[in-house]
Amino acid sequence: MSYINQKQSRRSAGSAEFVWLLVVLVAGAGTFWWAGHKIGIDLSSLSTAAAVLGIRDPHPLRYDPRAATQPATIQVAGATADKDQAAPATAPYCQAGQTPAFSNTLGVLKAQLGDTMGTPLECEHGSTTIGDTVQQTTTGLAAYTKVTNTVTFTDGWHHWALRNEDLLSWEGTESSPPLGQQQG
Repeated sequence: MSYINQKQSRRSAGSAEFVWLLVVLVAGAGTFWWAGHKIGIDLSSLSTAAAVLGIRDPHPLRYDPRAATQPATIQVAGATADKDQAAPATAPYCQAGQTPAFSNTLGVLKAQLGDTMGTPLECEHGSTTIGDTVQQTTTGLAAYTKVTNTVTFTDGWHHWALRNEDLLSWEGTESSPPLGQQQG
C-alpha cells in the first residue's frame, strides 16, 4: 500500500511545481510589461541592431510620405539649358541620355487614349518585386500589373485598362477593372 501512496504524492508534487512555475512566469511577464511602461524603455537600439544584421530591408517597397523626394525634372528636346546648370537635367528613372516615352503595352494604351494619357514625365520603372511597373504622366499614372497582364491609366477618378486587347473604362476609386466589365 505504501507504494501506491508514494506514486500519488509524486503526481501532486509535480502538479504543484507546474502551477508555481506558471505563477512565476506570469508574474515576471507582468512585471516586465509594467516596468517597460513606467520607465519608458527605448527599444530603438533593437531596430538598429536588426538593420546592422541585415534582418530589416533598408529600402521598403511601401510608400512613406515622410521620405524625402527629389523634384521631377524633365529634359525637353530643343530646350536650352540655363547658364547656372552644369549638366542637362534628366527625367526620373531614366538612364543617361534616355528620354521618357511610352513603351510596350503602355504605348498600345497611349495609341488608343491619345491626349487623355498626356506625355510621360518619367521613364517606366518597377513598382513591385514581381514585375509590376508604373509611369507618371502629365495627366495621371500609367501602370502595368504582371499577375493579370493588365495595363491601366488613371487621372485619379477616370480609369482605362487594356485586358485581352479590349479597352475598358470605369470611374471611382477602385484601381482594378470591375469584374465582368464590358468594353468602354
